[in-house]
Amino acid sequence: MGKRILVLGGQGVLGRRISRAVTAIPSAECIIGGLRPPKDTQFSGANVSCLVVNANDPASLRRALDGVFAVVNAVGPFQGRDYTVAETCAGMGVHYVDLADGRAYVEGITRLQRRAQQKECLIVSGASSVPAVSTALADMLVPEFDHINEIHVSFSPGNKNPLGVATLRAILSYTGVALRVKDQGRWRYAFGWSESKAVRFPRPVGKRRVYLCDVPDLDIFPARYGAQTVTFRAGLELALFNYGLAILGRMRRWNWIKNLSNWAPGLAATGHLFRSFGGVAGGLQVQVCGRKQGQDIEHTASLIARDANGPAIECSPAVALIRKWVERGVSETGAMPCVGLLTWDEIRAELVNHDITLVRV
Repeated sequence: MGKRILVLGGQGVLGRRISRAVTAIPSAECIIGGLRPPKDTQFSGANVSCLVVNANDPASLRRALDGVFAVVNAVGPFQGRDYTVAETCAGMGVHYVDLADGRAYVEGITRLQRRAQQKECLIVSGASSVPAVSTALADMLVPEFDHINEIHVSFSPGNKNPLGVATLRAILSYTGVALRVKDQGRWRYAFGWSESKAVRFPRPVGKRRVYLCDVPDLDIFPARYGAQTVTFRAGLELALFNYGLAILGRMRRWNWIKNLSNWAPGLAATGHLFRSFGGVAGGLQVQVCGRKQGQDIEHTASLIARDANGPAIECSPAVALIRKWVERGVSETGAMPCVGLLTWDEIRAELVNHDITLVRV
């Protein structure tokens, strides 16, 4: 029997992908955890089972963690969420990784450092597109420079890719809310889903409009690379939804709307009605600007999903970490963001079966 991996939220959009990937690891046993048993039988085999568990209940978690080697937490959104799952894992000496992209949540995971070290386990947050994949792409480009001035990250999924309620809740959590960005060496405040910019991704994605988002990269990149200007922008493929979110953000700033997160189910249902428009292609792009031998230069790394497997980019770091832990062991202890724990080659290995390509310029 392989090492037991509990995937919390294993029936969600991303959790299902992670569960399938874990079942493909020969030395792992996948346990799909959720509030209720699965409605379908797509997961079957000797190394997969299902378990009813409440991720918000420490007692339920402790029972579920008995005999578990590592947990993948895919129960989003993480913005505003507490650390119940991570704390329970740290207390029981169970390795933990989540797909959080919330700025405060990912940075706050270090509060579990001492407890994780005492129990000799590793607690990792942010094993998703940000900051794990974006950092890996930036690490790839940085050796081309003597000095880094600016880093700009842009993300845009294809409209035909599923956009879950949890993802929408995450976006709405910072839409119209003040956020800090490093701009020409100084911190200033901007608003979530504002200051739009047209960005050109490699084909077949093309030009997309993207908007400011509140993600861990905004703090990590200035500290890690010394960049004086850092931005992260995201946008949906259809302009209608981008403009709609921008309007909702202004209404929130004007105090016309107090809680945008409650709009997530309705917006998800509306988005489903427009799934026949647009395409599946999407991309994550990291642009680095700086100096080399006294000359101003810039380089860009774009990860382009040409089919409907764009969400695999978000799942790849968590799967890569689990594979690494299962096959090679866990060499570190403590609690940290998913930065510097994976090489680009380790992340890329989880994408080879999809039509996802890296374009460097």
